[in-house]
Amino acid sequence: MGRLNPNQLIVEGSDDLFSVKGLMRARVVWPEPKENAPVWIDAAGGVEKILERGYLDTKLTVRGLKTLGVILDADTNPQGRYESFRNLCSGFFPDLPREMPTEGLIAENAEHLRLGLWIMPDNTSEGTLETFLHFLIPEESATIWDHATKSVAIARTLGASCRDCHVPKANLYTWLAWYDEPGQNPGTALTRKILDPHSPSSAAFVQWFRDLYQLQEAILRA
Repeated sequence: MGRLNPNQLIVEGSDDLFSVKGLMRARVVWPEPKENAPVWIDAAGGVEKILERGYLDTKLTVRGLKTLGVILDADTNPQGRYESFRNLCSGFFPDLPREMPTEGLIAENAEHLRLGLWIMPDNTSEGTLETFLHFLIPEESATIWDHATKSVAIARTLGASCRDCHVPKANLYTWLAWYDEPGQNPGTALTRKILDPHSPSSAAFVQWFRDLYQLQEAILRA
């Protein structure tokens, strides 16, 4: 990709990548092509990959890196996610707090390397990216959302094999399937304002992102 972007973000998968990009493009200047973006986003291929011993070490020692952000799903154990992350990064950042900050983690070490972590949906609750995105559904779509969640629940009683942990994703994609065109990903839904990128529910995440990468308020879109 040529010269390393000093601002790097690691997410679990492609849905996370396009969702973050779709949200932040509405909140800060995010030029094309992607080499000119203020942050380079990389989908690792799963939480297990990110929390594999040696993975973050390798990322943190890349020459030219200024800031490394990481976004993980809490799933059922947000504190456990943080403890795993903290243990892996403690060699580079020995002063990380014992508890995950509710506003998102931002740390800087003696070498002026910056590290950030956001645990979806809100750093303290169980859930996933889809839990976070649910709160970006516009008020006028609430009735359709309620119908989508009831449809998923009924499908499960009829034998649909959706596991409990995947219900938030099933709810979101069922709701998205009823918009024109069906099958679009959350990133596209944010770009098209089907999901509201300016929802107050996104404010804490957007503030963490801007603070981590030191993106000035002056570059927010009008």
